[in-house]
Amino acid sequence: MSFQHIDSFVQAVHTVIESMLDPNVETGKPFFNNDPLRKYEIVVLVGVLGDLQGQVICGMSTETAKKVIERMLGMEITEIDDFGKSALCELKNIIVGTASTNLSEVGYKCNITPPLLLMNKEVPEFLKHINTALAIPISIPYGEIDLNLFLRKDELTT
Repeated sequence: MSFQHIDSFVQAVHTVIESMLDPNVETGKPFFNNDPLRKYEIVVLVGVLGDLQGQVICGMSTETAKKVIERMLGMEITEIDDFGKSALCELKNIIVGTASTNLSEVGYKCNITPPLLLMNKEVPEFLKHINTALAIPISIPYGEIDLNLFLRKDELTT
């Protein structure tokens, strides 16, 4: 994965979170995450198909997720219900859609799949092959969100 691919996703996170949640977004130093689906209490992932293929995984704590949902919905919440889950998935959808647009501007064609939310470290069988991802820590006033990229360039498009 090239810097250009990574930067497309980081730019998308900044653009979307700054406009929808809070302008105070900071990016930390990337690291390799050895278990991106089980490390977090809340995981929202979106599949990427086309010139790049794989998964984009956002991981966070339950408390961070609640604060993000509260900001998005404009009301206090005590638990993450279906409405809150939908809000998190929509935020992730917008981020990856924006990244896909960024990639198309530099010549990559990518489509995205509907978001999937996982809680309590329960991983479906069809995702158990995801073992290491490049993670970019994102700090917002509501907590930390790790953007995990499990992507590869489609060899047939080179």
